Amino acid sequence: MTTTSAGALAARVLPRLYRDSVTLMALASALERRAGVTRAGVVMGTPGNLTVLERSGMRPVGLTPAPDDLVLVVRGLDEDVVAAALDAGEAGLVVVEPERGGRRRPVPQTVGEGRAADPGATLAVVSTPGTYAPVVVEQALRAGLHVLCFSDNVTTADEVRLKALAVRRRLLLMGPDCGTAILDGVPLGFANAVRRGPVGIVAASGTGAQEVSCLLHRAGTGVSQLVGVGGRDLSAEVGGTMTDLALDLLSTDDTTAVVVVVSKPPAAQVAQRLLARLAGLGKPAVACLLGQDDTDGAVPVRGTLEGGARLAATLVGAPLHVGAVVPPPAPAARGVLGLYTGGTLAAETRVVLARAGVDAQVLDLGADEHTVGRPHPMIDPSARAERVAAAGGRADVGVLLVDLVLGFGAAADPATPLARAAGTAVAAARADGRDLVVLASVCGTDGDPQGLDAARRTLEGAGVLVHPSNAAAARTAVALVAGGGVPA
Repeated sequence: MTTTSAGALAARVLPRLYRDSVTLMALASALERRAGVTRAGVVMGTPGNLTVLERSGMRPVGLTPAPDDLVLVVRGLDEDVVAAALDAGEAGLVVVEPERGGRRRPVPQTVGEGRAADPGATLAVVSTPGTYAPVVVEQALRAGLHVLCFSDNVTTADEVRLKALAVRRRLLLMGPDCGTAILDGVPLGFANAVRRGPVGIVAASGTGAQEVSCLLHRAGTGVSQLVGVGGRDLSAEVGGTMTDLALDLLSTDDTTAVVVVVSKPPAAQVAQRLLARLAGLGKPAVACLLGQDDTDGAVPVRGTLEGGARLAATLVGAPLHVGAVVPPPAPAARGVLGLYTGGTLAAETRVVLARAGVDAQVLDLGADEHTVGRPHPMIDPSARAERVAAAGGRADVGVLLVDLVLGFGAAADPATPLARAAGTAVAAARADGRDLVVLASVCGTDGDPQGLDAARRTLEGAGVLVHPSNAAAARTAVALVAGGGVPA
């Protein structure tokens, strides 16, 4: 154990113990809520994870686990706090819950065992550390299963190889690093409770797909299928392999009348092929490619999520109306800070601000460098809340932009910690004689378990100005600091 003026730091290695990444993130979240714990990490001992622990100051001296070892790391106020947290973490990993009625049912440990236990299964969800994910994904594909691969840190070479295998077998490989899908009305990962409808979505972006699907729901229409393909699918290396297969499937899907492809900017040659592919799809299509200019060619292109959703809704006869929000008086400080849990929402905000010539610091707090060994901020909002509260102490920041993402898999109540943190930030700025305006949007629907209206009321009760879309919040930021709005 290492003890410094910053507290105590220690690790515990559990040899050859594996747990999936969702379990590890949940455990890290629970440990960080313990009194006296300042940070906790629960990871597999892969070289990549050890490097990130090193960079974040969370790797104790002499920690050299094997890649298949599970590692608990805790930083706390003193040695007793850290030791107790490590004990609790180990207990949480090795406990076995009995089945109701006192009988235990063996849990499948491999794809083969899982398929034998449920021969009717058609899809496997893979949530292992990236080092091990390719083996499991290949086993699932060779077993005839579609795959949603939640795991990240899978090499591009493995992605290319596995997607080629999936295409040969006409199977979907959603991912790696795919967080959202809705297949035949069944939500997977961080999906929202949206109504069924005529719009099919292919998305190389998780929160982008969520925002578009929620805006379609708000317009009174819905989603036939939402196929996530992973953030690298439209890169030059991968070449849109899974996007092509998903479009093949949607072109013959009788429930799909309009197709939307959602992505951060793809590679230029891939974008050209994508537009040609959509032009020959046989169904109306929209290319929602963040940051690109809005055009109305053979396949219309929209450079924001809101713009793509609005056009898709119009094509199915359900216009999307995003009302304007009257901005408050502009603060003296014109600096803009964005603290986001959704990477594509952060990207859309950058697009809107850049179109208006507004410089800003917009952070995606769900990116790998912020989440190693700890939960994604959509699962555990506490880390983002700390950043929001601290923003009140920045004299250069007058406008704070935040998102709030609801849905399956997200925190049960993400609004309360964000509202408290925003209130703290505003009060700190006011005590320093400054104004801080907090702008937000809520990505969700009235059917989500957290409750869309309740989340909005919670934020508004803390003085947060809540907008009907993420792009609308960014436009208000432009109005405050630059004196005008920008195109959607």
